[in-house]
Amino acid sequence: MMGYEFAQYVNKYLKINGFPTRSIAKIDSNPAKSKHLETATTKLFDQEVDFANLRTEVYEENSRIPSTIAFGTPTDDAHRRDITINSLFYNVNTKRVEDFTEKGLYDLQHGLVRTPLEPFETFRDDPLRVLRCVRFASRFNFELVPELVESVKNETIRDALDSKISRERIGIELEKMMTGPSPLYAVQMLHQLGLYNLVFAQPTTIISGTVGDSSLAVRAVGAVQWLSNQKMEKLRPQSADERRLLYLNSSLLPFLGVSAEFKRRSTPAVHLVLRDSIKFSNYDMNGSTTLFRGVPMFQEAVNQNDISRSELGMIIREMGSLWEVALKLSLVKELLEAHSAVPWEKPELNQVTESDVCVKYQNLLEKAETYGITKCYQWKTMLDGKKVASVLGIRPGPGMAPLLQQTMIWQLEHPEGTEEECREMIKRHWEAQQQQ
Repeated sequence: MMGYEFAQYVNKYLKINGFPTRSIAKIDSNPAKSKHLETATTKLFDQEVDFANLRTEVYEENSRIPSTIAFGTPTDDAHRRDITINSLFYNVNTKRVEDFTEKGLYDLQHGLVRTPLEPFETFRDDPLRVLRCVRFASRFNFELVPELVESVKNETIRDALDSKISRERIGIELEKMMTGPSPLYAVQMLHQLGLYNLVFAQPTTIISGTVGDSSLAVRAVGAVQWLSNQKMEKLRPQSADERRLLYLNSSLLPFLGVSAEFKRRSTPAVHLVLRDSIKFSNYDMNGSTTLFRGVPMFQEAVNQNDISRSELGMIIREMGSLWEVALKLSLVKELLEAHSAVPWEKPELNQVTESDVCVKYQNLLEKAETYGITKCYQWKTMLDGKKVASVLGIRPGPGMAPLLQQTMIWQLEHPEGTEEECREMIKRHWEAQQQQ
């Protein structure tokens, strides 16, 4: 019996017994998109439930898509799954958990990630299971069993992961790691298993800079985790999105300052890694490029003894809504440099309780608040392009950008200034330029 047919019987049972029913969605099999069998989805008592038949699968050597799918026994179905803790069944008649691999309950109790079949065979059939093992281990803080680790390091499996798995699928698994409970443990495993350079594959043509070792990513992500537990609350991630961005971009720090060729132009390597290696969104590509550009800006800003309102404000405007993330990413980089001997990869062993680096960045955040410029990236110039052109008696055009920038600098320096005063300023500025 297929999943959709069984779900219909479940709805009939619910209706007969006076329980509410929900509509059933049927998802047809589509092997071209890695959807190997028909599935039905519905809600039982507001709980999302999928229905699929028990099955057995046969794989071809050059594809992770099963070439043959047939009805199977519970034992067949349990052994085709990725890890033992995902192969446990609950028998609704006996109300007992059934462990057909005879390892699932043991591994669940002892915190182990293990494949039902030999790991080499499991990974050869579907190499994506390598990353799923990493993800589940990081999600539950479980340990990979030794034979699994050995199989992951096998060149045949690594080559299969690189050639048989789409970059979109790799990106999906990475996204779940970055938004899971322990991004640090996930990145540690990618580093230790030698998978970091496979997941974050570097661009082909590097123009400038040198890609750092994956250990830098581990230490950077560890620093983010350390910051998340510090007393300086403003330096912690303030939202789920900020947490995700900090962990993701800390894991990408080996690409900071590295440029690569793209369409005969120099492009930040991090942009291309996100675009080609893990197929992340334009939001992430543009955001990471912005954040990496902001790191040296904030490293310089925190070391200025008396940064002006306009200087800090223009940095914030260039970073836009990501300016606080950029500041904290800069803090992460500077922590690694200032405390190079600290085991950032193991935050629980970190003996640093207070750092002058953190104090500097905390002070800069507070200065932005004192100046009242935390949202200045949303401000509009007091004089728009047409007004500036009218004041100066010139035609609007591309050359207006520096003049508008000067207008914003003046606004930041003169929070009580009037439009008339701004007009006078831009006149004087224009006349001075013309005399040069």
